[in-house]
Amino acid sequence: MSIIMKWSVAAISLTMCGLGAQHFTRDGSATDQRVASTKSLSEAKSGLPADKSSDAGVLSANLNDNFQQLQSHLLAARKASASMPGYSAILDMQEEVSGTLRPVDRIEFKTRREPFSVYMRWNDSEQEALYVHGENDNRLIVKPTKGLAAIRRVWRLEPDCRLAKQNCRYPITDAGIENLVIRIQEFYGQRDDWSTLATFDLEQSTIADRDVSIVNVTFIDEASVPEYSSSKFCFDVQSKLLTAVDNYGWTTDGLRRLIEHYGYKQIVEISTPGDGDFSAENPAYRFVAATVADVKE
Repeated sequence: MSIIMKWSVAAISLTMCGLGAQHFTRDGSATDQRVASTKSLSEAKSGLPADKSSDAGVLSANLNDNFQQLQSHLLAARKASASMPGYSAILDMQEEVSGTLRPVDRIEFKTRREPFSVYMRWNDSEQEALYVHGENDNRLIVKPTKGLAAIRRVWRLEPDCRLAKQNCRYPITDAGIENLVIRIQEFYGQRDDWSTLATFDLEQSTIADRDVSIVNVTFIDEASVPEYSSSKFCFDVQSKLLTAVDNYGWTTDGLRRLIEHYGYKQIVEISTPGDGDFSAENPAYRFVAATVADVKE
């Protein structure tokens, strides 16, 4: 992308969870103690005597139970997020893009379900992004505040185009907690043998005075699951919402490599989200509707 586009449509993808453990945990001072855990499959299998087949059955049952717990948490989180007409939140997001881990973005985030709408404002730069399904020719509107791109005032981009995703992993149309849950469900729905490919460890903790259920997933090897080496999912006990996700990639040195982090906090339901909250003409926003640049590839 040229220097004109270096205002970075980066964090426009929420997606969300890489969802939040490394940074979410640090911000919320979550503990790493395991309340319930399972052995790795490789350790369990190598240390299992030939006459202890019943132990193997118990191990398999425990792994399956823990995986079912993850499935139950995801189902409840999807229902909880779908029940909210809209909500506002603070989103901490960090993603690896083109092999480079980008800095953490802290974003004021607002969304509604019908019509699907997203408003985002980056705290460090006050850059803004807005998407409303069915409006603005279904284009993403971005108000950059840094560099030469700011001269054009407002940019309109196809949400899934190369420029819009130059510095992010997902389009803004995939943003929000519900879409994040759906993406995780689709990943685990691709196969039915997860109990042989990963361990699922459960723990309870408190983050920012909120009780959370945490599921730590460790995949056995890269050949079986090339996408991730491990994942961490945080579910708010009271609201049932998925509040943070961290996904890690494989490395040759055994060190953790964060590739996706999404952490949502200060979530406030908006029972009747208005059109003004998702309008480029809202006087509280920095958009300048009279100066718009359509960008096509």
